Amino acid sequence: CLQPIYNRTKYQHQKSEEKEIMPPKESSATDMTRRMVCGGIAGMIAKTATNPLDRIRMLAQTGEHGGNSSGKVLDLYSRIIKQEGVLGLWAGNGANLLRVFPSKAVVFSSNDFYKTSLRRLFNIDPDQPLSGPFSFLAGGLSGMTATALTYPLDLARGRITGKLASSPQQKHYSGIVATILLTAREEGIFALYRGVTPTLIGAMPYEGIKFGTVGVLEKVLLKPDEKPSPFQKMCFGGAGGVMAGLLT
Repeated sequence: CLQPIYNRTKYQHQKSEEKEIMPPKESSATDMTRRMVCGGIAGMIAKTATNPLDRIRMLAQTGEHGGNSSGKVLDLYSRIIKQEGVLGLWAGNGANLLRVFPSKAVVFSSNDFYKTSLRRLFNIDPDQPLSGPFSFLAGGLSGMTATALTYPLDLARGRITGKLASSPQQKHYSGIVATILLTAREEGIFALYRGVTPTLIGAMPYEGIKFGTVGVLEKVLLKPDEKPSPFQKMCFGGAGGVMAGLLT
């Protein structure tokens, strides 16, 4: 007669042990914060590593490199070092980092928000990866959201990195805060959003193609319940960035 009581007690004991072993479920707010911080830090590391090439690209596009320079990569590289020193290769990197951290944080966090919203709107299983069109739409909307919120920082970064100093001591735009204040004072507050419309239009396909490519690769190359490894995430993200750069 004591056997049922013993079995019930044993079952309750096992359930209590399972609750102790299982890790607490991460709240949505905590998960959002983690994604924002990780996305922002990853963006800062990537931009710092590639800033010299980005500086040369900006000078080649704007033509503000002075002299009779042909605009070739090695020529611009040597002119930057000669006129501004080695640190000139990272001119505007502070503005880049201040822009990239919130931009990438907003991109990754809002991308998850839009993906969740699309799942609810179209009754898609949360455990199933989104199709290419839905990944494209979520990525495009997240890119436009980030662009709208951080455009003044992007404008300041462009003005700092897009002009080569005539001398090491003289520079019109010397920092992100000074550039924003100078632009607002000389050209008006609305000048900080000059050119935002084409930038928003460009952000939609760029981020859409990038996240859409990642979504397609995850759906094609991974099993239904398989989570991508950090190396796979890096490869998928790199492929998405290359595809977006080529098509836009």
